[in-house]
Amino acid sequence: MRTRLTTCLLLLITTVSLRAQCTVGFPVDTTTLYWGYDPLACTTLTPVVTGAQPTQLVWNNGNTSPSLTVCDTLSTWYHVTLTDDTACTATDSVFVQVVDVRCGNNLQKVAVCHIPPGNPANAHTICISANGVPAHLAHGCQLGACAVEADSTASGMRMTVTPNPMGQESNVTIQSNTDQRVRVRAMDPMGRVLFTLLDAGVTAASPQTLLMERMNIPPGLSMVWIVADGDAERVVAPVMLVR
Repeated sequence: MRTRLTTCLLLLITTVSLRAQCTVGFPVDTTTLYWGYDPLACTTLTPVVTGAQPTQLVWNNGNTSPSLTVCDTLSTWYHVTLTDDTACTATDSVFVQVVDVRCGNNLQKVAVCHIPPGNPANAHTICISANGVPAHLAHGCQLGACAVEADSTASGMRMTVTPNPMGQESNVTIQSNTDQRVRVRAMDPMGRVLFTLLDAGVTAASPQTLLMERMNIPPGLSMVWIVADGDAERVVAPVMLVR
């Protein structure tokens, strides 16, 4: 009787273990589309799946295919749930970030942040035909308008990021017209904090420059947000990342 009971328990433990072995996951947390530039306006979401065959995937839009091609014009989340042959389930999500790069009178041209070679601090936005985009991207330019300086005119707190777009590192400078405590953080497109650059008091009219290094930013991101929270205000600056 004891041997039979032990065998049953082992079978139960083994069965539970088998049901916990399925996984589903996307290679990156965020992927970026560029609305207005057809070669990069769509992406195919393909999760990596492990589990007892046959497996089934169900996306939050009801699709059941192993991959999902999206060409969105608004940023959105996609979720996928895996169920394998042992009834094990797993879920993962990916954020599809959409950047509107249309420009020109009829929105038929493409906005590009032109980064002069060897002089990224002089980056500026140009509006060109789609045919000219590949050559600019090959030289290190970025799709979309260059990020602009963030400025809170109500309170007088200002934040600049130079260079922006960012290569291996950038300087984040904070200046306030009042003495206050400021917390400066880098966030991903989903609002998750990547790291904190500053959490201290800032003296009026005394700028503080903080070094932000690319090695601290997870791979797979094309943009991060620098958020500066003062005692009564918030300033946000988007930072593009040079590939």
